[in-house]
Amino acid sequence: MNRFVSIALGLAVSGLLLASPALAQTRIGGVTLTPVRPPATVPASSTTDDYERESIPSGYREVRGRVTGPGEGLRLPAGSQITVSLVDLNTAKSLVDIKFSTTRLSTPYQMVYNPVRLKSAHQYAVRAVIVDRGGRVLYSSPDTALPDGMRVTLNVPVMAP
Repeated sequence: MNRFVSIALGLAVSGLLLASPALAQTRIGGVTLTPVRPPATVPASSTTDDYERESIPSGYREVRGRVTGPGEGLRLPAGSQITVSLVDLNTAKSLVDIKFSTTRLSTPYQMVYNPVRLKSAHQYAVRAVIVDRGGRVLYSSPDTALPDGMRVTLNVPVMAP
């Protein structure tokens, strides 16, 4: 074999070995399989604390948790709506209402509110109500006392009326 051919062959083989894994495909029965790249890693400077610090406005508070039903994985009728409310028990007024659709319980919720709206002499609670497409109440929760804190977790159990 002449020297030019062996150099060309050597370069071709090394090019194949150095090619990116994305180019390494296998064809089986008319289907081309391409290796999947591993997921990107989170940079060391980015942490969960950074996300939580920036996820709500300065001075606001967050309540998050799950609306839970009588049984885990309880299916709800199509079109069901959950309303999670922050209620002033002294005036029976809702300060914050979070509405969303869901098809099963338990389901997560997140409520962000400004504590400036709260009066120190009043009592506050979190309440959840689930209605079907027609507005009929399927499940509701008893009033659950609002915990004190900047970011708190509060699961709200609901039951049939």
